[in-house]
Amino acid sequence: MLIQMTLLKKEVFEMMAALDQLMRENYFTASMMAAVPGTLAVGTVMYLLWKLLRKMRARWSRKHSRRSVQKMMRQSLRDLERLLLRYHLMAGQDPVPDENTGAPCAPGQLTLRDRGVLVLELHNVLSCVSHHLHLFEYTDMQNLVEDLRDLEGDALCPAQKLHTISRVYRTQPILGASTRQNWGPLSADARSR
Repeated sequence: MLIQMTLLKKEVFEMMAALDQLMRENYFTASMMAAVPGTLAVGTVMYLLWKLLRKMRARWSRKHSRRSVQKMMRQSLRDLERLLLRYHLMAGQDPVPDENTGAPCAPGQLTLRDRGVLVLELHNVLSCVSHHLHLFEYTDMQNLVEDLRDLEGDALCPAQKLHTISRVYRTQPILGASTRQNWGPLSADARSR
């Protein structure tokens, strides 16, 4: 019986040694199996926090960017108006030589440089519209883009382009003097929240 107990004890120690050896060989695998769920949990929490932060920032920028969008669009349209007004006032004077080609432009027609400035300012307004689509209703945006395309072409003289700019000011709610009473961060809806 004592011999059996010793043999049994020896077998148990051999099995424990084999189990220890197996654990040492599979330590990396076991630690990875324990780390993967934790990594996935941390990654999921980080992704959800990033998504929440992005939503909050988008909502905040929507509330507070209306004034900056309005200011940028008004500034670009003001620059266009000044450029066109200069050529409209020169319509009765002698032809102006083009700076690039040296050829005289017809009275009241834009030089190549000023056409480039006109196109760049129109691009500024259009890019502002495309980056802040949430501020525009679809029909307002369509009308604005149509009016800006009219300004871009050579079919209209500077006087007609000036009338188009005044129409944009008159018809665009975002450029008008608060024709909508319920927009902006200080609107009645925002204050009641």
